[in-house]
This record gives sequence, C-alpha cells and structure tokens, in this order.
Amino acid sequence: MSICATGNSCALPTGAEASGAVALGVESSDLAAAISVDASDACRAASHGLASTSFRCLAREQHTLPDGWGSIGSQGLAASGLQLQQRRGYGYQPPKPRFRLPDSISTLVEQRMREQRRAAPAPPPAPKLETRPMAPTSLRTGCIATKAGMTQEWDEHGVRVPLTVLWIDECQVVGVKTRPVHGYNALMLGAGHRRQKCMAPSEAGFFLKAGVPFKKLVAEWQVSEDGLVPVGTAIGAAHWVAGQRVDVTGWTKWKGFQGVMRRWGFKGLPASHGVSLSHRAPGSIGNRQDPGKIWKGKKLPGCMGDERRTVHNCLVYKVDAARNLVYLRGQVPGPAGRSVFLRDSRLATPALRDSWGVPFPTHVPSPAELKAAPAPGDVSALPAPDGPGVGVWRNPTDPYLMYREETDYMPVKWKKGE
Repeated sequence: MSICATGNSCALPTGAEASGAVALGVESSDLAAAISVDASDACRAASHGLASTSFRCLAREQHTLPDGWGSIGSQGLAASGLQLQQRRGYGYQPPKPRFRLPDSISTLVEQRMREQRRAAPAPPPAPKLETRPMAPTSLRTGCIATKAGMTQEWDEHGVRVPLTVLWIDECQVVGVKTRPVHGYNALMLGAGHRRQKCMAPSEAGFFLKAGVPFKKLVAEWQVSEDGLVPVGTAIGAAHWVAGQRVDVTGWTKWKGFQGVMRRWGFKGLPASHGVSLSHRAPGSIGNRQDPGKIWKGKKLPGCMGDERRTVHNCLVYKVDAARNLVYLRGQVPGPAGRSVFLRDSRLATPALRDSWGVPFPTHVPSPAELKAAPAPGDVSALPAPDGPGVGVWRNPTDPYLMYREETDYMPVKWKKGE
C-alpha cells in the first residue's frame, strides 16, 4: 500500500506480484507506467473534491516503491499536466531545485569572506565638535524624524497636554555644501537604514564615498556658515531643548476621492422639501454662455490628502535624549510611521531664540555622556523613561488659578447714602 496524491491508499504490487509480473514478461518500466496512470486517474478524480489534500502529492519529492522497483518522482505519481495546472490554480508552487556548492568551493568562499572582513577599513572616528557662540544671524540645521504616534501627559497644574511623539532614527550628516563650491551653505542629513541592494549604484556610491552607513531618506537644510558641521556628525534628540518652538513639515494622510463638503468644507444644499438626492452637491459651479467654461482652481470633488504641509511654532514639551524621542504639543501632519522634517521656528525673534538656550551648532556630548552611552546596536541596555537626560517644559502660568482663588466676579455696588 502507498499514499497517492489525494491522501488515499493506492494498491501497489508486492514483491511476489512484481516477480510474477516479471516472469510473465512484463517489464518494470511498463508496470511502473501503468501504476502511474492508475494513480494519476485516482488523483484526478479526487482533485476537485479534495483540493486541499491534493497538495500533498507534489509536496512529496519521491514515492518509494518496493525493493527492485526504484522510485517514482513527481513525474510518476502526480506530475500530469492537468493536475499541475489545477494545483497552480489553488496557489501551489513547485519546489525550486537547490544545488549545494562543493566543499572545495564553499571553503574557498568562506576564506575569501574572512579575508574581506579582515581587510575592511576601520570605521571612521567620530568628528570633533566644539560649541560656538550663536549670533543673531546664525541658523542651525534641522533633522529627520519619524512620527511614532500620540500620547498625553499632565503638567504640574493638572492640565492634560496632548503630545505627538517623534523618533529620530540615526539621523546623521552625510554631506556638506559650501558657498565657494555650491553657491550656498547647507547640510545634507540622512536617517533610517536601507540595504545596498535596494538602491541604485550611484546612490550607494555616494554613501560609500562619504564613509557613512546607507540611509533610507536624505534631506537638505540651509544653514549659516558658522552652523556647518563635518560629515558623520549625529543629530539626535539632544539637538532640541524643551520649551523651544519648532516648525514641522510633513505629508497629510491620504483620504482618497472626497466630495466638496469633506474636501473644502462646503455647507451643502438645504435638507428640506424640493431638494432630492443632492444635499451634498456643490451647487452652481459656473456662469452661462459667457464665459461658457469652468474656471481653473474651482473647488470641486477630487482626491484629498497626501499634501506637503508645515505646522509653525509648535512647542517642544519634552525631550528624551537617551531614547532619541521628542514630544511636541499638538498634532503633526501625516500618519504614524511617516517621516517629518524638524527645524527651528522661523517666526521666533533672535531675542526669543536666545532665551531657549539651544546648543549651537549642535549638541556636543561630554566625556561622561560618552562613557555612559551604550554600544551601537546594544538593545539590552534600555534607558529608563524618566532617567537622566529628560527635559520637560514647565508652564509658568496656571490656567486654573482663577478657579482656585476666591474671585468676586460680580461685586456689589451700593448706592451712595445707603
């Protein structure tokens, strides 16, 4: 007995029957072909009713027969063209042949890989930074962050503060542009990680020439001449200070095709008698014969969302430098997981910007911070959420003060003489 493609038992000849068949003059190849035809007919008959179990026939690479009969592969019991076509319709993919390298070649490949690793250049040392005085015309660089989601906290006055969490994922300077060469001063920053096989050779060559890891997203910020930093400088959450104002640029959520009420905030037609099935219609959209057309830019239904938007003057409520998290008060455009761009607020005056005390040109870690920092890629040393290096903005005014103190809102004015 043997198991055919349908999972049912198929009768195969025993050793005695096989010897008898040979004695009668029936060759082994003819008998094997007859067995395969019978098994194929049985599998084909049950393939429609037992489609889920018919996968087992091709999943088996070989079906062993009794001694002296060898083996019949997938071409024997279940490799008929009709069955293969049916199983491909159910989503089955035949196993691809895998070839193992000879021991001599595999050993040679391993040796060559070890030699390449030994001959690989050491990672470049971290660039040396120094703090500089910030002038009224100084302009710092921004950074690339990832929107992780939203949360909330309560300040010291008991007020609930809605917060957007931004994660800075290995943001690093990958290029420097100077005025003598390019005509303006700017820094090119990259964030995230990307495999070399997923990028063009020209892109990979840019990162290899700069000596920095491959980045997923690259953006550019114009800075002042005193705000330039060398290639390889890391821009983390310590680049920002709790209490300062920033501008956030992102892409809004994709809403699909929407009507005028959702897309543009139209009022709609009256929902009263005489208006039939057109309550959410835009109404009149043009004139008569003159001009006889619809003007460009008319607010009509269409695709909504996925547009570049900038939110100005957002408050940095909390900064977690150890985990590279920045908490902003309010909302940030875009869904969770989308990249956004951060920069110092352009609406702030130089006097207000000086009161923030932001590091310039960026945060320079102290020797104690470098010693306490975990090794790159060490996920076992997770910092505490409220550990050192966490700055929180303090609200100087209590919005509930007027309710806590006894305030006479309607003072009684007595008439003169009473």
